[in-house]
Amino acid sequence: MQLPKPLLLFIGCFLLPIVAAVAVLYSGWLPGHQSNQGRLMTEQVELSDWQQYPPSPWTIALVNSDPCQGCVQQWQDLQSLYVALGKNQDKVRIAVLGKEAPATKDMPSIHINSAPAQLNAGSLYLIDHHGLVVLEYDYAPQADANRLVHKGLLKDLKKLLNYARSS
Repeated sequence: MQLPKPLLLFIGCFLLPIVAAVAVLYSGWLPGHQSNQGRLMTEQVELSDWQQYPPSPWTIALVNSDPCQGCVQQWQDLQSLYVALGKNQDKVRIAVLGKEAPATKDMPSIHINSAPAQLNAGSLYLIDHHGLVVLEYDYAPQADANRLVHKGLLKDLKKLLNYARSS
């Protein structure tokens, strides 16, 4: 007895993607490219008492502790980065973890007295609305390299804000 042709096509359309997915999985072939510019945190770092601050979809945080190389420069660059956000400024807030940075009237920021030990001084971090640290952007002593890091942060942030709007 032969199976009808439409039934064979139906079974083939169902099984072919599954067989292809299993073959790709076991062959070890995975794309090596990632779309984010920052480094994804390897361990979960969550800021305690995050809900006491006004809600914001995303926060850019600067870790400002005593032995900090480049914290002053990062703070100045962070002000430029905030201006570059343009219409998205109301969806992003700025935070300083550790030693308080000088206040600016153009950029509203929050200050948190302590920073988790897993976070590096002088680095910028992207934090979600639950207080989970998601991406890390290291400080680069060269101005051009640091500018590229900030462009990457801006690119990631705009992508995340677009994803939040579409869901």
